[in-house]
Amino acid sequence: MNTRTAGPAPDIREQILAAAFERFVRFGYNKTTMAEIAGDCGMSAANIYRYFDNKLDIGAHLARRCLAQLVALQRDIVARKRTAAGERLRELVFATLRYTHDQWLETPLVNELVTALCGERMDIVETHKQEERDVIIALLEDGNASGEFRVADPQDTAAALQTAMTLFSMPLLMPAYPREVFEEKAEALVRLLLTGLLNPERKPANKSTRKGSQS
Repeated sequence: MNTRTAGPAPDIREQILAAAFERFVRFGYNKTTMAEIAGDCGMSAANIYRYFDNKLDIGAHLARRCLAQLVALQRDIVARKRTAAGERLRELVFATLRYTHDQWLETPLVNELVTALCGERMDIVETHKQEERDVIIALLEDGNASGEFRVADPQDTAAALQTAMTLFSMPLLMPAYPREVFEEKAEALVRLLLTGLLNPERKPANKSTRKGSQS
């Protein structure tokens, strides 16, 4: 028996989002109905439409939150100015892989939501890509400013780097390899990227080539 009670509109929206997430995780996005989410919140199916247009609208809100958490993590890494740009790049790649892989392990059925969004709400995906690209641009510009990198066009380079990171940022690709293999591929990618980015006239302050970025 559901014992949730109605509250102010923002609280009700949060209640709906929490209930929807629980259902998406347990039963999958495709098998979840608006009526079931409403029932979990102790409200009528008609009432839930006062707060969200449809199931995809609910999913879009949840996806934005998840993607925002990843970008916040990436921004935090880039903001560590005392760490060499090359090391921050390494941590950025590995942190993205860890976050994506952990999300896939903990909530595998949410991949259905990702598929739905890619098909019907590409605006969310494109906004996320731009936010992530801006983070990478900031990192490349930091590297240029310190003399560690020599990147002629940070915007184009960031777009290429982002494309190279796709394998580590797409939940749908996580079943492809064991985590250890993903980590090996991430390490190989970082080495390749640094070969192209580093200023040959200046060695990075931190020469570590460990996989220590991983946790």
